[in-house]
Amino acid sequence: MTRNELLDLFTPIYDEFAMMKFGESPMVHEQIFDVIEDTTKDWKSNQISGLGEWEQVDEDTDDGLDHFIVGYEESSTLLKYRKYFYVTFEVNEQMEYASLKSKIARAEALGQGGRAVAERKTADILNDGFATAGPDSQYLFDTDHPRNPEETGITYDNLLSGAFSHDNLETAEQEISKNFFDLDGLPIPKQGKALLVFPPALRGPVMRVLSDRANEQPGTTMRNINLYRGTYTPVEWDWISAELGGSDTAWYIIFPQMKMLKMVWGQKSQYTSWIDNLNQRYYFDGWEFFHCIATDWRFGFGSTGL
Repeated sequence: MTRNELLDLFTPIYDEFAMMKFGESPMVHEQIFDVIEDTTKDWKSNQISGLGEWEQVDEDTDDGLDHFIVGYEESSTLLKYRKYFYVTFEVNEQMEYASLKSKIARAEALGQGGRAVAERKTADILNDGFATAGPDSQYLFDTDHPRNPEETGITYDNLLSGAFSHDNLETAEQEISKNFFDLDGLPIPKQGKALLVFPPALRGPVMRVLSDRANEQPGTTMRNINLYRGTYTPVEWDWISAELGGSDTAWYIIFPQMKMLKMVWGQKSQYTSWIDNLNQRYYFDGWEFFHCIATDWRFGFGSTGL
């Protein structure tokens, strides 16, 4: 970009930068993922069992000895994401540089791209979960997750079925109750509200099912109290929509208490600018380091909606 082209982007009256920009808004993945800061380059995770249900033993014996079971290891590496641009100048126009720098400091377009890649990479864990293997070598959403590496004959199912609806949500809860077990085969307590994560195309169906108004139950004229009022925290996420590489029909029930979806920041967004006198340029630079990972399928359940 030349200096004159950049100057054309400023209005003469309000001195505003005309590049497309957006107001700051919380990143949706922060509601779904366990966000941590860790500068470790190569990051490994695993699950470890408890000792299972206690057993009745005879007094004055060594009965009851057990061992821990280690789950499936998963690893990930910090990756760098960056964008920068420069503006040409003439050597004798340092005052103009100072003016340009103060204006560009207010431009949000550079930072928006950093936020976008963080949202896309985290959303893709859900988007790709129906066809990408997780730590146990099964798809993240699949019908036959082994209980643990030592008891592979016992399996669990976190792949829900059907389009989002009142009836299918009821069926989903039944399936969750049959499959939400830990590495020892013990039921996992549900703490707090689960997240119901959905694309914008499902806003209407989701809000009708979660509404506090007594809607007609599907296939009937009954207007009983809505079963699901207040039971889930709805999370609408643009980045899981079909327009951005996801699906307009898929929906997910996520348990953030499990902390098994990780967003690991090695370095949150940083920005700098400098003068290159040799090439007569002003540089403006932004970068960040992060990686995201699903450490176990027990973070939640998902349906393609088909």
